[in-house]
Amino acid sequence: MNTLFLAITAIVLVLLLALVLRPLQEDDEPRQEEEDKRISPLLRGINYLLSDEPDRALQEMVQVARLRSEAADVYMALGEMFRSRGEIGRAVRIHQNLLARPDLAKSIHLQAHMALARDFQTGGLLDRALIQYGKALEIQSDHAGALEASLRIREQSSEWQLAEELLSRLERVRNESYSSHRAYLFSEMARQCLSQESRDEAATYAARAIELDPACAPARMVAIELAMAAAETDKAVTEIQALRSHANEHFSLVIPQLLAHSDFYDNRGRELLAEMWRQQPDAELALSWLEALARERSADDAKVLYHDLGFVPATLRESLRLQAVLGDEGDAHARFSRQWRKRAKNYVCEQCGVEVIDVRWQCPQCHSWGSLHPKSEEKI
Repeated sequence: MNTLFLAITAIVLVLLLALVLRPLQEDDEPRQEEEDKRISPLLRGINYLLSDEPDRALQEMVQVARLRSEAADVYMALGEMFRSRGEIGRAVRIHQNLLARPDLAKSIHLQAHMALARDFQTGGLLDRALIQYGKALEIQSDHAGALEASLRIREQSSEWQLAEELLSRLERVRNESYSSHRAYLFSEMARQCLSQESRDEAATYAARAIELDPACAPARMVAIELAMAAAETDKAVTEIQALRSHANEHFSLVIPQLLAHSDFYDNRGRELLAEMWRQQPDAELALSWLEALARERSADDAKVLYHDLGFVPATLRESLRLQAVLGDEGDAHARFSRQWRKRAKNYVCEQCGVEVIDVRWQCPQCHSWGSLHPKSEEKI
């Protein structure tokens, strides 16, 4: 049973019961027959809900809507229920019919546009959802819900500049600063420009992101890539050290990047990483280095590095990762470790707790930026 649907249905039924009873209580001479027609479907709906029969409860709600066709609130509630059940088409039709009414109050007009936008967004029709959120903002320009929902859609569509404009509007409405959020948007612009070979623009956006949030790892990585690609060795070293200093938990992500520039890695990168290891032995640094080296070069190179580092795993997760890199193919433990490594969740969101395999700068569940952190332990 969908507990969310049950909760929404319960609230809606109570609300509608109040809506139906209120005009009857205000009538000096209520007619018993009309009262029965209006209340009976609600009572039956509540009974079906308590009996764990949401489908039949919803049928009674439809009957209530027919009896009170003039009440927009009834249709709004019914549309919410259809959406919560995944019946997007029916929810859309209800909200579109509401918007077609010429006598609709401005407040209900706003609610209907917002509801229709959520219908389209839930159904994956993002362009249509944006249109409806835009119409809601035409009615109320400081509607935080419409701004935030539009922002999420722009981010989902990788329209970073439009997302940044919406973030600015949201800051003004809420009178809050979202500098870290904006830094990640700038870093995404930088990465997008880098992929399009627009290096000057990429450098500009990366610098703006770092200025807003020195711990913005993706912006640092763009700056490192630009420096290595331009053969600016000293600048690349400075940026790598800055990443280690400001965003150490994500530092290991730069190692495959260094190996991709083999000249830089052989001439400066390897010794730089070794120096960092000597200064602060770090299991994540050692394991990520071993994994990247085995993947980009060879298992033999990884074994040589392992002996040079003298790394000893301290947790189950570290042991599994090491065995996945160095274990012999004929070893059952090594085979198990490699299978585990392919599906292991490596990052966890500090806000909502969702776990993912690969790094994401924005949480796929709660949409927070910079909230996913590497896992240090593993439960087996």
